[in-house]
Amino acid sequence: MPKFSESERAVIQESLLTEGEQLFIRYGLKKVTVEDLTKEAGIAKGSFYAFYKNKEHLYADILLRIQKKTLADTEIFLQKNCSLPPKQLVRELTLWSFGEVKKQPLLLQHDAELISHLTRKLPKEVREAYPDIDAQMTDMLVECGVRFKVDVDLVKKVSQTLTITFFDLQGQDFEESEAVMDILVDGVVNEIVCDDK
Repeated sequence: MPKFSESERAVIQESLLTEGEQLFIRYGLKKVTVEDLTKEAGIAKGSFYAFYKNKEHLYADILLRIQKKTLADTEIFLQKNCSLPPKQLVRELTLWSFGEVKKQPLLLQHDAELISHLTRKLPKEVREAYPDIDAQMTDMLVECGVRFKVDVDLVKKVSQTLTITFFDLQGQDFEESEAVMDILVDGVVNEIVCDDK
């Protein structure tokens, strides 16, 4: 394996993340090769493996970076809106987060096939280390004083189901998919969120 100084590692890592994200957006995970990634990053193919076990590992790191930004933005959103009534807060946060996803072209490519592919190809230790964004967002809401009518684990599963539905609706008629999500979010919020803090 090649040896890099800390500063060289940081530069190469950033290049792989940035160039990799653009390639994955443009061509999709399955069509991008390690050779494509190393060519864009300006490194030898063997050097890639000093950073990642495979291209899916890089893809997961890119997703993690997007997720960290989303969580930081969520904290800001909650700081500004924590005084809203609980049901309104959860509704607004949910719809806001779907709007944030729409700003991330890489996330809009996600479907069941891609998730299955990642699950098969990612090393176990990478899969296990990947944080649960639904759990973190639910915990943030609890810290903001939101109480739920159901167990928090069920809240997380409902949130994941809403997210899957959101992804499934992408590419369909915009107004219709927006209306579907509004109805689903309102129904879920009314069923699982307590009226007061």
